[in-house]
Amino acid sequence: MARSKVILRYIENNSARKITYKKRVKVLLRKTQELSILFGVNACIIVYSPYNETPLLWPSNESEVRQVMVAYKHNTNSDQPQKILTQDAFLRLSAIKTKDKISRLRRRNRKLDLENDMGDLLSGQPVQQVPSGNVKDVLWVIEDRLRTVQHQIRVVEENKVNGPSYKE
Repeated sequence: MARSKVILRYIENNSARKITYKKRVKVLLRKTQELSILFGVNACIIVYSPYNETPLLWPSNESEVRQVMVAYKHNTNSDQPQKILTQDAFLRLSAIKTKDKISRLRRRNRKLDLENDMGDLLSGQPVQQVPSGNVKDVLWVIEDRLRTVQHQIRVVEENKVNGPSYKE
């Protein structure tokens, strides 16, 4: 049978509130002990209660609780400057990432535009129909591609004459 959803609100009845408190603290202690054993981590619980003068500690040995607290304070102080990210820093970092992304997309779009214009020119479209700012760049791309093809042809011809260049 499924459990119904618990509505979190103040329990008016004192005896019911005390009983619920004791049950929840018992479960909290058990879960902390299980986490500590299962994962081999140091954990402690300090529970202040309106029903008891002294706080409830787990582990019951006060020196172990102190060790965990000292380790926690030491770790949070040493790691704190690295982990803190203010709203300002977050927004600055986000803006930098967005500018980098925009820059990459602009370069990609420019490259695609040049390739489209190059394809148009090679397919016989008159040079006058290509935007004037792109003509020089398109010619450079065509020359670069031509050099690449010529280099590949030379490599293939050398392999035919001399054989493969890797050691057998």
